[in-house]
Amino acid sequence: MRGLVLEGGAMRAGFAAGALMALMDKKLADFDAAAAVSASVPTLAYFAAGQRKEMEKIWRDELTSPKLVCYQNIPATSLALSVKRPILNVDRLVYDIFQKRYPFNSSALLANKMACRFSAATVPEGKQIFFNPTESDIYDVIRACLAIPGFYPAPISINGSEYVDGGIANPLPLPGVPAGKTARVLVILTKPTDCEDEPPNFLERALFWRYFHKYDWMLKSLWEAAQIYNSQVSQLETYFHHPENVEN
Repeated sequence: MRGLVLEGGAMRAGFAAGALMALMDKKLADFDAAAAVSASVPTLAYFAAGQRKEMEKIWRDELTSPKLVCYQNIPATSLALSVKRPILNVDRLVYDIFQKRYPFNSSALLANKMACRFSAATVPEGKQIFFNPTESDIYDVIRACLAIPGFYPAPISINGSEYVDGGIANPLPLPGVPAGKTARVLVILTKPTDCEDEPPNFLERALFWRYFHKYDWMLKSLWEAAQIYNSQVSQLETYFHHPENVEN
């Protein structure tokens, strides 16, 4: 089996999108399993559905819009948590752009042999879970996977449970690809390997103090996720330079 793992990272995930488009152009899109987190979740869905044109249009034309990142809502963030005034307009991105303007080809997505897994984190446990395209409404699932703590002011409810961006549990969704069954895994990182992941700094905590006050467990989860990420990247570097050490 061949696996594919995509790091997120907000606008940095455009690198992963470009890499996937290059794979599609070279007819190298044949994977058995794939996992993505955060901003790379919708990219993986378009990739699995074979919608290269839509993927490029979104990244080139839609994600550069000032309607996506709402800087005017920054002052309100520290005063009240309201989905009507998010810094990141996830609802517009999911329902206006993904669902209305560039809808997923659901039949092609489900027909693809590649098992897609979309990373999210449970609230309040902070546990990493994986959705697949057949669970619930795919647009609701993607909305949950994009609910970045602080930037989007509330968890997303699906089937009676609440979820946020899976990056708070693990910014690199390697567990989404079954290690024991996968002979080779292509991991696409969106930042240099010498750039360690870190929990929110003082300014970020100050900006989103009301959010983190309500979800006080999340700072600890983000700290632990940063340590997990750094450990995983270190392992990947070891495997890359010493492939003979890879057992599976």
